[in-house]
Amino acid sequence: MALQLQILSNILQRLECMETTATGYLYGIMYNNTLVVLTFSINSHDNENESVIDYTALQFNLPADIYFCGILHIGEFKEINPDVFKIASGKVGIHFPLNNVYLFRTDDSLKDTMLKDFLSMSKEHEKSSTASSNINHNTGPVNIIHANVLLKISGEKDSEETIRYAPVLQHIKRSFDSLECNLHLNALSLVNLNATSAELHAILVESICRNIRLIEMQQQDPESEDIKLSAKLPEVMHFKPRGYGHFFTIIYPGDSTNDSTMEYRKALHKALALDLTKPYFRRGNAIKFDIQANEILVNPHQALLHKGVTGKLSIVDGLYSYHHYMQDNFDDNGWGCAYRSLQTIISWFRLQGYTEIPIPSHCKIQQCLVDIGDKPSTFIGSKQWIGSTEISFVLQTFLNIDVKILCASSGEEMSALIPQLVNHFDTQGTPIMIGGGVLAHTILGVSYDESSGEGKFLILDPHYTGIDHLPTIINKGWCGWKTKDFWKKDAFYNMCLPQRPITF
Repeated sequence: MALQLQILSNILQRLECMETTATGYLYGIMYNNTLVVLTFSINSHDNENESVIDYTALQFNLPADIYFCGILHIGEFKEINPDVFKIASGKVGIHFPLNNVYLFRTDDSLKDTMLKDFLSMSKEHEKSSTASSNINHNTGPVNIIHANVLLKISGEKDSEETIRYAPVLQHIKRSFDSLECNLHLNALSLVNLNATSAELHAILVESICRNIRLIEMQQQDPESEDIKLSAKLPEVMHFKPRGYGHFFTIIYPGDSTNDSTMEYRKALHKALALDLTKPYFRRGNAIKFDIQANEILVNPHQALLHKGVTGKLSIVDGLYSYHHYMQDNFDDNGWGCAYRSLQTIISWFRLQGYTEIPIPSHCKIQQCLVDIGDKPSTFIGSKQWIGSTEISFVLQTFLNIDVKILCASSGEEMSALIPQLVNHFDTQGTPIMIGGGVLAHTILGVSYDESSGEGKFLILDPHYTGIDHLPTIINKGWCGWKTKDFWKKDAFYNMCLPQRPITF
């Protein structure tokens, strides 16, 4: 069978935005006799002072078994002579906690076993995976299987290495600086379920080697060949930008901030042809694979996005966590709905990487309003309601962002404001807090059918008091599409529309 070539659609979409002549590299994976091109990088040398990206080494940022596979030319042809890096190693064992199985390079009993058989999951694990997928970051159709690496100290009996090669000792006599530390390795691999155990072992080992190489590159002093000795260990972070199609690994210095990594991130955005107005590789954008089943739900609306609606959908852009009554062992039933809506909005800014401030408690929110002079000191510790105006004050103070206020004189006027809400979600994409009467809700999106003139509102209700159980929340309507009748005709509504910062 002839080798086939497949290029992901997101690559073509990103290339359409390229207007200048450029060169770069292609990265992909072999799958069922098909070379699948997954991503690319662009060479950029328009500014000598700009942070330099080693474009041929970008494959170390990618999950193992994604390799450099071709050259990219946009416009005129320009010759490139890329170096392809690969670190070879194999004296490790891989432990899979899921079923307590160990994998070694020379395990003849497993050499023809395929991954899908080797890692057959129990029904209990499948159930737990389904439950955890409700709260995991939006990683797409990816099955996450955890594995631990163990260093193999003993030799391999009668292996080719011990038979063919004699020990080699190299002694270099010179002075040097040394630093001994325990590195935290956290590597990703992209593995075909039909891969044999031998292939699996090789891929996992390559993942570890790429991780070590990335750490080594991060610690290298760009002005010399010396290693930088840092007080804090480097941190391994994995990212999956929306529309990018795969994971991307970055090693940041342990003491780095978003400000200190700005030039590097800017260079990455240019190399990968990503938008320079949105953050993709800030600390807050990193994927967390260790989310527990009792964690707050993320993006519950995705379970019903297209159910019961017609026409154009304009939806919140990105990730948020669902905050509601009685969470955090705090009883705010009957008065804390606006506080919870505010927490949901701040979670959006956190998960998009715009801020690293923790989700504020009710007390912190009240303290903020007292500090800016909006409330008296007796407000702290009270059970007084707040509205969209107070929400805007807190957002401006905590996040330093702009906020727009949209008003409806009655519930009947809400339908007439749908075009303005459409524009907000299409251009800003942030959750909206709405307050009317004594109730507050979060608007996650709207649908609008031009032919009928009818629209619906995607509502996240902070008045829910139960556990974070997605089926209950969806089936009972705590997150769902609402018609114009959801709004009270005799109530006045104020909406707080947070504006997305233009930054990366």
